[in-house]
Amino acid sequence: MKIIAIANQKGGCGKTTTAINLAACLGHLSQRVLLIDMDAQGHASLGFGKCGNELPTLYNVFSGQRSIRDVIEHDVHKNVDLIPGSMALVAAEHHLTDWSQEDELARLLRPLDVSYDFIIIDCPPALGRLSVNALLAADEVIIPLEMSLFSLDGIERINETIEHLQARRGVELPFKVLPTMVDNRTRLCRMFLRKIWERFPENVLPLMIHQTVRLKESVCYSLPVWAYDSKSSAAIDYMKLAEECVKSTLPESLQEPLMDYPVTEYAANM
Repeated sequence: MKIIAIANQKGGCGKTTTAINLAACLGHLSQRVLLIDMDAQGHASLGFGKCGNELPTLYNVFSGQRSIRDVIEHDVHKNVDLIPGSMALVAAEHHLTDWSQEDELARLLRPLDVSYDFIIIDCPPALGRLSVNALLAADEVIIPLEMSLFSLDGIERINETIEHLQARRGVELPFKVLPTMVDNRTRLCRMFLRKIWERFPENVLPLMIHQTVRLKESVCYSLPVWAYDSKSSAAIDYMKLAEECVKSTLPESLQEPLMDYPVTEYAANM
């Protein structure tokens, strides 16, 4: 089982969109997936037509009211289960007041190892106790990054948090940067892609998510973009991301590089 946290404290960067669509595409690749909505806004839940305010969440688990298996909504999409999010998660911070509880989520997820191939965590936008729990439970962090100066600043903040956790806890927490909302026809977008590559040359994923109205349309129907329009550029991009995630679980000898449109190609051609 591989746990991937989708995190960025900057809003509007495609964090929840990435969580929804990565989970769905992994499901279409016959992977068993659990999507955990840890954002109090509950948008990842809404993306699959579930209203978290009407359902038990991790708050009920952290407060001792339910077991983690009791709060799982099964089959919200092909091969995808969901732990919903709601405003109740705001109160969950109060149940994680001790530093010894930073590993609480990791402890709760351990028994699910035999049930899922991937667990995808849609992290809260604020870097509080819930986010720390999600990061320390993860095997890898994916940081969606839109093409803006504000988003670049946001990635610096979460990078500082990751480095702090690694130093304080003595753990390895690898992260990958995922460029989102990319329109590579514009000079500004190409400039930001180059800045990303120069700042994080070892951490940028060899793919990107292109800007398309299909992403917003699919949300209106509570569908992942692959189910809404599998031929759209974003659907293809997210499927490539899912393939990259599956590939990363294979032995290195079986891994082949993804060379369709690496960020470095745009950076080199600036």
